[in-house]
Amino acid sequence: MGELKVGKHAKYILSVEKKKDVFESVVMEHIRLNGAYWGLTTLDIIGKLNAVDQEEVVSWVLECQHESGGFGGNIGHDPHVLFTLSAIQVLALFNKMDVLDTEKVANYIASLQAEDGSFAGDIWGEIDTR
Repeated sequence: MGELKVGKHAKYILSVEKKKDVFESVVMEHIRLNGAYWGLTTLDIIGKLNAVDQEEVVSWVLECQHESGGFGGNIGHDPHVLFTLSAIQVLALFNKMDVLDTEKVANYIASLQAEDGSFAGDIWGEIDTR
C-alpha cells in the first residue's frame, strides 16, 4: 500500500470551503456545519489544522447559533441537536469553549427532552432512533 499523501488530502479539504457555488456545495449547504466538523477533524488528525483560520471558523460557527441556543447547519438554518453537537465539537477542537454560552445550549438541549427521557432532534419532534 502506498504512502498517504497528506498534503494532497489537506489541499482538497481546504479547497472545499472555496467552492460555494458548485452544485455539491449548494445541495449540502444545510449540513455545512457537520461537514466542517469532519473536515477540521481530518485536518487535525493529519497535523494540518494550523492551515485553517481559526478565528474565521469560530466566528462562522457562532453565527450558526439560533436564538434558542441550538445551532443550525449553516447561518440562518433551523437548529438541530446534531448540528449543535458539531458546533460544540468544532469549538472544542480549537479550545474555544469559553465563547459558548453553555447555559443557553443546555437549555436548548433540555427543551428537546420528551417525557420518556428520549430527545427530539428539533422543535418539530424528530426522533433519532439510531
